[in-house]
Amino acid sequence: MRQLNKTGLYQLINKQSLKFVIVGVLNTIVGFIVYALYLNYINNSYFQALILSNIVGITHSYIWNNKWTFTVKKFSMKSAMKFTSIYLISFLINLIFLRMLVDHMGMNKLLAQAISLFFTTLISFFGHKYWSFAKQR
Repeated sequence: MRQLNKTGLYQLINKQSLKFVIVGVLNTIVGFIVYALYLNYINNSYFQALILSNIVGITHSYIWNNKWTFTVKKFSMKSAMKFTSIYLISFLINLIFLRMLVDHMGMNKLLAQAISLFFTTLISFFGHKYWSFAKQR
């Protein structure tokens, strides 16, 4: 393994951060599209749409972050479990926001999800950066 000087390490961290942000943006788009398509074409249940969009999102995000962002060579069950737990927490917070915004405030389901995504994306980003993939960085 080649040694990194201070500048090389800084460039590597910045490269990983940029990749993480790109994957996060793509994951948010993919999840929102799945959510919207489910609501509009399959069933009007935001709960079911949220479950499906999270399953697709977790799979998409783990593959891209594991292989591209952090270039992990081997699968780690511990890392996968940490990764999934961050998404479970994010899912529960997302569900609470949707129930509050849609059921109690009467907000449009798509608008409510867009607002909720802002908060769940922040939770996801910091959870993965400092916990799920902390050892791989």
